[in-house]
Amino acid sequence: MSILYKYKLSLLLLVLLIVLFLSFFWTRVPMEGFKSPPTSSTSFRFGYFSQSEGEIGEWIKQFPDLSYFAASNQLLQNHPEAQTFQLYPIYDGSTTEQSFSQAYSHVPAQTLPGYGKSVYAVTNGNARLFFLNAERMSDPGDRQLEWTRKTVDKNKLTYNIAWLSKDPELPEVWNAFRLAGISAVFIRDSVYVLNLAVTQKPSDYSPAEYQGWEVWDLSKLKETPFIMVLEANDNALSIKAENKQQQVLDQLVENPDNLAMWDLATLKEKQEIPLVGIESLWRYHPGSKEIKFFIPEGVDLVGEGPIIETFHTETVQLPAYDWRSPEYDDSVWEVGRAPLGTTSNKERQTNIQTTLEAGKSPTYYFRKSFELDKDPKELSGLFLNIAFEDGYVVYLNGQEVSRDAILSGFATESSLAFPNDLTYSRRIDLKTHLDKLVKGTNVIAVEVHRSHPASPNLFFDFALSVESKVKERE
Repeated sequence: MSILYKYKLSLLLLVLLIVLFLSFFWTRVPMEGFKSPPTSSTSFRFGYFSQSEGEIGEWIKQFPDLSYFAASNQLLQNHPEAQTFQLYPIYDGSTTEQSFSQAYSHVPAQTLPGYGKSVYAVTNGNARLFFLNAERMSDPGDRQLEWTRKTVDKNKLTYNIAWLSKDPELPEVWNAFRLAGISAVFIRDSVYVLNLAVTQKPSDYSPAEYQGWEVWDLSKLKETPFIMVLEANDNALSIKAENKQQQVLDQLVENPDNLAMWDLATLKEKQEIPLVGIESLWRYHPGSKEIKFFIPEGVDLVGEGPIIETFHTETVQLPAYDWRSPEYDDSVWEVGRAPLGTTSNKERQTNIQTTLEAGKSPTYYFRKSFELDKDPKELSGLFLNIAFEDGYVVYLNGQEVSRDAILSGFATESSLAFPNDLTYSRRIDLKTHLDKLVKGTNVIAVEVHRSHPASPNLFFDFALSVESKVKERE
């Protein structure tokens, strides 16, 4: 009996081993390869009531995935049933600061001494939310501005967002917000954003009267009522106008890489000011005999050095028909958002926002204008950040300032670059070319070349920033 039992037990163990062995192959356990990076999860979702239409309580039920909301004090007073810990109030002068402070027990107290609860900040995921007192911002020296800047510097987060009940109408205030790293300011039915932070613009979007800011006018949305939904992760901040069915009516997107160009760590001595951001809109045109250029007399087409500088000290003035000239009319060129390019690689294709026609030409031309409101003599640095494949030449106001993987000398639409792997980001110091900037309108022109006429790959993105001395801050 014991021998038979041992035999059955051995047979059972053998069957189990065979099943385990076969399941090893059936489950296709990877023997080699790379671990896929985790997708970026949502850091926070936040709602904002910019209107007084409808019951707040009903809206909160429609958006159960939103844990917190913001609304004006006046709106909350009209809906006392909605005054819960879920809602952050915005001081709007509809009551005294003392009454406001007493009404909201969950709001942080005395974050800025002397302002009660009318000024406070909360952290949500990778974002800091500032609720400020616009009634006291009639003076550019108001203590809220310095407190905001010090709060940002003390603990740096990816996004810094502010709420006000009205526009302070002081350029100094908006400049202080910009230098502090505030990227979005909500004022009733308007959203003010740093222009270089935006990678996707909404419909009713226009330049604000303050340097570096643009404004989204929500009052022009055709469908009402709506709620503003803020959603952030490591890759983007989305600001959406949604109806009760959670359908997106319009949206704006900010890129944290653009925000990083405000390097707060350098502000004590130097301030880096973005002029052209990554993922900007560019005018573009494939290489063609229609694209004209000027060749200065006496220049050897295969010679050394940039073609737009003479052999002496003077600079050649390019005629308006030259595609690199600031006066060139590029109004008939196509417009697309960077990165621009074409590729046969499916993974890289996801990085391209504007697809260029493959095989059209080994060369593509790009142009973009930007404004500089400072005297170039006040600047101490100029920096280029470029992504490219295979080679490029960059011109600032018609003068060459940088090139890579292209033979020195003159380049035409049929010129080929050296074979080159895709460069996602290269920072280049252009300090020696500061004299090529002008106060007012400037123009960047870039030509990007393939390494072979039949090459399926071409890639381009670009950012430009300047550096200026600023007063040291405590």
